[in-house]
Amino acid sequence: MPTKSLSDILYSITYKGSYHSFLLILIILTLGSCGQSPEKERDAFLLKGNLQLEAGEYQEAIRYYNEAIRIDPNSAAAYNNRGIAYANTGRFPEAITDYTRAIQSRTDYFDAYFNRSDTYQRSGDYLRSLDDLDTVLHYYADSAYVHFSQGLSLTGLRRYPQAQQAFDNAIRLDPSNAETYVNRATVFYYQQQYNQAKQDLNQALQLDAKEGNAFNVLGLVYTDTEQYDSAKLAFDQALRLEPYQPFFLNNQAYLYLQIDSLQLAQEALTTSMRLDPKNSYVYRNQGIYYLKQEKYQDAVRLLSRAIELDDTTQDAYFYLGNAYEGLKNLGEACEAWNKSREEENIQAEEKYQQYCGSNT
Repeated sequence: MPTKSLSDILYSITYKGSYHSFLLILIILTLGSCGQSPEKERDAFLLKGNLQLEAGEYQEAIRYYNEAIRIDPNSAAAYNNRGIAYANTGRFPEAITDYTRAIQSRTDYFDAYFNRSDTYQRSGDYLRSLDDLDTVLHYYADSAYVHFSQGLSLTGLRRYPQAQQAFDNAIRLDPSNAETYVNRATVFYYQQQYNQAKQDLNQALQLDAKEGNAFNVLGLVYTDTEQYDSAKLAFDQALRLEPYQPFFLNNQAYLYLQIDSLQLAQEALTTSMRLDPKNSYVYRNQGIYYLKQEKYQDAVRLLSRAIELDDTTQDAYFYLGNAYEGLKNLGEACEAWNKSREEENIQAEEKYQQYCGSNT
């Protein structure tokens, strides 16, 4: 990354695969002694804001950065750092506006490009995220972390071969990062390349035996390959490391659904939904639960909610078609299966051919 001024903060958030968790990294650089000049007064407010940001006191940090901007309306560092505080409170549009102002004030401010890319990524705007990463990579092609972040955005767009290449580049530049192996394993998992996924997950665990998300993805691999005892052990290990991780609980529930342990599935789903009510996959899995109980109207409601939250939720349209089939609403079922066919779901293709004919 570029040489930073005295008041800059290098900010990054890393995601671990499609079942996102994140790690916050802050590097604070200290300022010199305060004085009475506008520049020193601005820098004093910047330092106070940085210290509040480091402490997780984001509203206080924003207040100090406001003062720095009042003194110097063109302070790229103040806009960048206030953008960080906004992003950490979920105020993504304001964060993006601030990063843009930072870039306008200093066109070579690549940390701001990277931070804006990260915020686009967190808000699901993967194309704009990639645009900013392309700018950064033009100058910092040897940054493992930038390639890593590129892989995340490409994964979000389901461009799996390109995502794999980005993670390959990140591993080549830094082979010691367990998270990169977990994310490449996730890409292999999405492409049903289970052996490659397991190899990467085992490598991740060699690098970090407490990497809970490696056990989580390993549980998904074992579930898909019907190695249910191994899947249970993997999810149990993930949850020992992070007992209240909602994505782990949701994926464990998916395993229970596959082996018809419906009471255990419902318990895990209830806890997962309470911890994270915005995860589309917990609604999908709850819909599968109602499908297995032949409560088709409830299944339609939950699966529709999953799609409303994220219309790329894996297999949600397939299960929605099955729920409409249970309600004997073949028109809606065919429409849902057809959408699932577009995602190359083989079972949806078979259902569509059987009940809906060969023409879309």
